[in-house]
Amino acid sequence: MSRLVKCENGHFYDADKYAKCPNCSRGAGPKKDVVMEGGISTDLDDVKTVAMNIRGNIKSGRSVRIPKVSGRTVKPSNEILAKEEQRMRELQEKIKEHKDSLGEQVTLAKESYEIDNDKTVAVHVFENGIEPVVGWLVCVNGEEKGRDYRLIRGRNRIGRDSDMDVTIRKDQKVTREEHCSVVYDEKSNLTFLVPGNGTLTYYKGEMLRQPQQLCSGDAVEIGETKFIFISFCEGERVWKNEEE
Repeated sequence: MSRLVKCENGHFYDADKYAKCPNCSRGAGPKKDVVMEGGISTDLDDVKTVAMNIRGNIKSGRSVRIPKVSGRTVKPSNEILAKEEQRMRELQEKIKEHKDSLGEQVTLAKESYEIDNDKTVAVHVFENGIEPVVGWLVCVNGEEKGRDYRLIRGRNRIGRDSDMDVTIRKDQKVTREEHCSVVYDEKSNLTFLVPGNGTLTYYKGEMLRQPQQLCSGDAVEIGETKFIFISFCEGERVWKNEEE
């Protein structure tokens, strides 16, 4: 078995073949570290020497001994650390901007919502941020059967578009924007079904031509979808502001 030794300059060599380090004899000088995959640094000449020794022993049938090669972990440079810190700062700024923007949107939603392009009305929102419910439309027949739609104070626009207050996506007979509306009048504590851009709207089996008052249990057909209206605010049951 070959006898590998390490010279004072850190080179490995076969002591059975050489009386002194052949690398130093060639003027190689002290070994130089190179970075290998995995963050370990070692001497390139050592790797070559060990590999050649192993191959020679295997060919000659001799036993093989692999020497231990010391290594060190390569730490990230200051430049890499600086770039990472900058990236984290930019990410934190984006998160902060997103939170601020979301807060503004919530505030605006509490103050008002748009009914027409040039008209806004106040929305009554409790201090906990909840817009109180005044009733529901419950789908009893159609693609959305079993789904309930929450109604709030003011105008609840109904259509296929996602911007509508009540969105009926799967019924192609429903107009995209404001097929009709359910309007809750806070002063009278009454709810009305109001015609819109759609033609296929029926109230109690009759085509809707003018606003009709809705009461709990009334049937409403919009396109090919049938609903039952359930009222919450009616009679003496009405939401009141805390100061009232």
